[in-house]
Amino acid sequence: MIEIIIIVIGVLIAFYLTNWGDEIEKRKTEKEIISQIYFELNDNLVDLKNDIELHKNSLKSQLKIQKFLDTDSISSDSLLMDFYWATKEEYIFPNTSAFENLKNTGMSIVKNVSLRDLITLVYNNYFPRISKGNNLHPDINDYLSPYLKKNFKVNRNPNIKYDLHLGDSLKITYPRSFGNGIKQIIGYIPLDAKSLKNDEEFRFLISEILWFRIYKIHYYQTSITNTEKILKLIEKQYPKTIVQKKDE
Repeated sequence: MIEIIIIVIGVLIAFYLTNWGDEIEKRKTEKEIISQIYFELNDNLVDLKNDIELHKNSLKSQLKIQKFLDTDSISSDSLLMDFYWATKEEYIFPNTSAFENLKNTGMSIVKNVSLRDLITLVYNNYFPRISKGNNLHPDINDYLSPYLKKNFKVNRNPNIKYDLHLGDSLKITYPRSFGNGIKQIIGYIPLDAKSLKNDEEFRFLISEILWFRIYKIHYYQTSITNTEKILKLIEKQYPKTIVQKKDE
């Protein structure tokens, strides 16, 4: 009887130690994947913030063009750069290797349900909506360019200066010099400003791309907000893991 009890106790101890060892290994794997997610999202966040500034700049240009169409307070000569920026499109090309690793390992490895759900939402819902090929609305450049090719000419005047402000710290001045006398000159000029102002097709296009742009800015901002939430949750729950990874 004593021998049986000893055997049973031995089996239970072995079972406990095995589960304990498995749990330790799972938590180690969890921390490794979470640290990968953390630094991957930090990289993606940089792209998100750069892209949304371009979209905001383009939105300002579109609103100025709309005002030009609706009032007599703006001349087409002052919109040379705005016609250019209204066509610009931007997408995020997120790095998702850490998230793929998480899915292959099993989402349940992340014990914090709120964190797990938020990571899934950002990668599976928000990022795809602002990625090339998954957008709900047409590509703005593809949508608007055919009209511009027929009704506009390209600015060739290198003396016209334009400052593009991206956020609070970055400013790009056009024309941009690439050395050896090569310059990037931007701007579109309407062939007939008066006809353009009364062209219902152009009004329709500008009205449509306004909603396309607002939609994209909304999902960019939502992606930024939720990415920052994920980073803060990780920093709060896994501070030692993040510090160790930064020091490597």
